[in-house]
Amino acid sequence: MEGVSTVEARKLTVLGNLLEGQRSWSDIRTFASLKERTFLLADEDPEHPVLVGTADLPAGSRRTCQVILRPLLARITLRSVACDFTGRPYAGERLRDVRAYLTYAADAYRPFDPEVLPSSWINAGRLDEAGTAALSHPEAVLADIGPSLGGRIYPSLDFYCYPNPSDGTQFGQPVTRLVLEGRLLGKTYYYPIDLPGLEADVQYRLDVTLTRAGTTDPDLPAASGTILLDSRVLDWDGREWNDIHFK
Repeated sequence: MEGVSTVEARKLTVLGNLLEGQRSWSDIRTFASLKERTFLLADEDPEHPVLVGTADLPAGSRRTCQVILRPLLARITLRSVACDFTGRPYAGERLRDVRAYLTYAADAYRPFDPEVLPSSWINAGRLDEAGTAALSHPEAVLADIGPSLGGRIYPSLDFYCYPNPSDGTQFGQPVTRLVLEGRLLGKTYYYPIDLPGLEADVQYRLDVTLTRAGTTDPDLPAASGTILLDSRVLDWDGREWNDIHFK
């Protein structure tokens, strides 16, 4: 595509997969005004996520550039999960009515102003059934795993939210978690997994093993050894990037 401006240096911004008629862009006349634009998780379709790319154009009478469009979302993949209660009084029991969801999932994002930290959440500390159902794609933050979980299964479930730089060490800035929930011997237990600082256009892939009864509250950390993790940080399409370590 081609565009026309003065010969001064410019910043080019390209956006893709916006909902038709979603918003007016007539008020965006400078990059500073673009920094004020907030995107909402409620408007996202994970199959066709909003894409953004920018490029700096040098001064000149004719300039060309390449712009790479990347998703605003972070992607959390629960590749596999298993229960192994060996050595427990309830060895051989299965976890029932199992589901997984994100808590403290950032639901608003200013991609052009990265210094603004997330302050709005879906499932702040626990599952908000009404708030989740109000999303255009509730499956972005909530999924059923199955009526019974024992040996390893590979659901390969994807969850999505906006970036959250918190890794749990920043005061007043909650960490995003993937919570597994299920019933064991008739009682509901939770398995909250702290995620690392989430970045846009990155996939966090998890293989999980549950070794004992979990917590009684999704906002409480599980005892050491309750959740065994094999985790990888990948690019959006699943190609390996580097290892990460969870607490």
